[in-house]
Amino acid sequence: MIRVFADRCGGRYRLLVEGHAEHHAQADCVCAAVSALVQSLVRFAATSPDCRHVRYSVERGRVFLSCRAGLGSSFDMVLGGLAEISRAYPDCLRISVNDKQQRVCYNHT
Repeated sequence: MIRVFADRCGGRYRLLVEGHAEHHAQADCVCAAVSALVQSLVRFAATSPDCRHVRYSVERGRVFLSCRAGLGSSFDMVLGGLAEISRAYPDCLRISVNDKQQRVCYNHT
């Protein structure tokens, strides 16, 4: 199971992705899709002059990203893509989002 924890508060963004999709015929495809989305966001944040105080780590089975400002619609796009994967493969991916900007907390299971 891949678990995604996303948090947005004002201009601060945090994303933690842990785990691996296992015991499913499409597990490798799910992992590849999640990795592509999340690592693209990390690369964008690390190279964008609009993102400040960027911290990240990419390890096998774990990605962490934290930054201030500059992610907005990119963050939303990646979360939207992850939500679609979660809908298609609910046994492989679980998402928890804490969006204090919109005062919304939700889980995709």
